[in-house]
This record gives sequence, C-alpha cells and structure tokens, in this order.
Amino acid sequence: MNRYDRQARVSKIGPAGQAKIAAAHIVIAGLGALGSYAAEELVRAGVGELTLVDPDTLSVTNLQRQTMYTEADVNAKKLKVEAAKEHLLAINSQVKLHLYPAPLSEDVLVANQFDLLLDCLDNYTSRDLINHLAIKNHFNYLFASCAGTFGSVMAVKPDSHHPCLRCLYPNIEQLKQTDCDLIGVTTPLVPLVASLQVALAMKLLIAPNQVDYDHLITLDSWSMQFQKFKIQVNDHCLACQKRQFPTAKPFQSQVHVLCGTNTYSLNLQAKLDLAKLANQLANYQIKAKPGFHFIGLEWHNYKVSIFENGRLLLYGASSLAEATAELTALQEITIK
Repeated sequence: MNRYDRQARVSKIGPAGQAKIAAAHIVIAGLGALGSYAAEELVRAGVGELTLVDPDTLSVTNLQRQTMYTEADVNAKKLKVEAAKEHLLAINSQVKLHLYPAPLSEDVLVANQFDLLLDCLDNYTSRDLINHLAIKNHFNYLFASCAGTFGSVMAVKPDSHHPCLRCLYPNIEQLKQTDCDLIGVTTPLVPLVASLQVALAMKLLIAPNQVDYDHLITLDSWSMQFQKFKIQVNDHCLACQKRQFPTAKPFQSQVHVLCGTNTYSLNLQAKLDLAKLANQLANYQIKAKPGFHFIGLEWHNYKVSIFENGRLLLYGASSLAEATAELTALQEITIK
C-alpha cells in the first residue's frame, strides 16, 4: 500500500496533490524548535527535497522543545543539520536532503531551485534578510514565530500588492535589538505553530490560489485563543514598495560568536578553492567532507565548516578566547 494513502484520501489533496508534495523542494531556515518540527512533518507528508539551514550545534536546553533530537545527539555535540538528517532519513529514506551549517545567505537561495521557504528563525535580523531576499528574488515564504505562549504564522508573497514582513513589523529595527535576548517558550506551543506553518505550506504547494497572503494568524496556547488579522500594505514600506535594500554588511575580520548560538565565525577576506584546500589539509591528516559550497572537518575535537567565500565556522567552543585560539591556528594552515 502507498505510504501516503491516508493523506491522498483527503479530498483537498488527492493523488494529484500528493504528487505536487512529492515534487516540492522546500528550504527550512532554522532547525530549532519550529524548524525541527516542520522538517519532520514535511518528511512524513512526503515532500521530496529539503534544504536544511542552521549554523548551531545541539545543547541540552534544546530538548525541552525540539523533539526530533535526543540526549545522544547532545552528548555527541552534533550539528543540528547533521542530527536532523539522521532522524529524517530514518523516518523517510526517500527524501533528498541538502545541509548548510551556516546562517542563511543569498548564495544558498540563488544556487538552489526551490518552491518555498519556511522562516523558522528566532531573530529579526535574519527574518528581515529573508524578507529582502524574497522581494529581490521573487519567492514566497512562510513566516512563523514563538514566544512564551504566543505564536504567529503568515504567508508572505513578495510583491507590491501584498504586505511583507516590514509592513507587519514597521518597528523591526527596534525588534532587532532584542535578537540576543533569551526568550522563554512553552513546550506545547511549538508544534501548534509549526503545524499551522506546514499546513499553509501544503496548501501553497497544492492550491496556491487559495492561500490568503493578507492575514496574520495568531494563537495563545494558554488562553486557547486563535485569531486572524487583516494586514495592510504599507504604502511607504522601504522594502516591498520602494525596494530599497540595505547594503550587505561585510563579514567581521575578527572571530565573533553568532548571536544566540555557540558557533564562532572568522572571515579570511578571500575566496577559497575548496578542492585544493581539501588536498592541502590531507597533508596534515585532516579529512575534509564536501558539502554545499563548503567542506566539513574535525579540528582538535571541534567540528568546523570552511566555505568558498572564506568564512570559517567553529562549533561548540566554550568561550570566545577558546574559539579564537582554535580558528587562528586553523587559519595558519588554511591560507598557506
């Protein structure tokens, strides 16, 4: 029997809708609470291809709200994208997965042919970047957020006739100032919000003309209230109306921590030939594994990703000083 038989029996989906789900390629930005739930639901629903984007490693505090991961994943200090790949393939071995253990960038989106992006992030700086990239590159995405007992979901269509994220949050620059703040979230809220986001994703794939791009759905898991608000286009929006995009900030030349993670970044200020670098590292008995525009390796018991654009990410260091020492030593080998 077809494993998707029960879903295909739903009249709004049917065999034709299930075929559209199977043919879809979805990018998930963020594999924390929302992203891990969304990824599992999409794989179980039969989505054929996922690109998983997250720069972080797992910690024990993730387990309260990120049910795809286990204590064994935490103890092994796995990258979220690595642990997600193992669990998702155990659920559905037919899904095609692409891993990108770094913050979302335009390079990832431009290099991939995808149908939809899910914003499962936890900071407004990255969300604003997605909004700008969606407008600039003409792709739809689904915004979702969780905080405390309150969650929200909205389908975003990046054109001048529908509201974008900056229409929804005209004070987004102020919201960015709270990006590094630790905000609590209750365990049962996350699957509620993620399921709404996935339901919208399936609807967009199967019946895009039925998707309402002008409303924000909100819910409170404590009061059990669901609401739907009409969002108006801001005629003065710098993003979707005036198409004024901020200049991309250059990577910092010094080692710094990525906000909200235990991942540390260093930019070498030069593009790298990854094939040549992999051969160079082999001389030091360092085995490099190829990824999407990056190579992954083990360095002094740390996992490291080195990208074509010269960016180095080191995962799981306990302090900035420790990360700086390790990345500086690795840099001496890399730039030879």
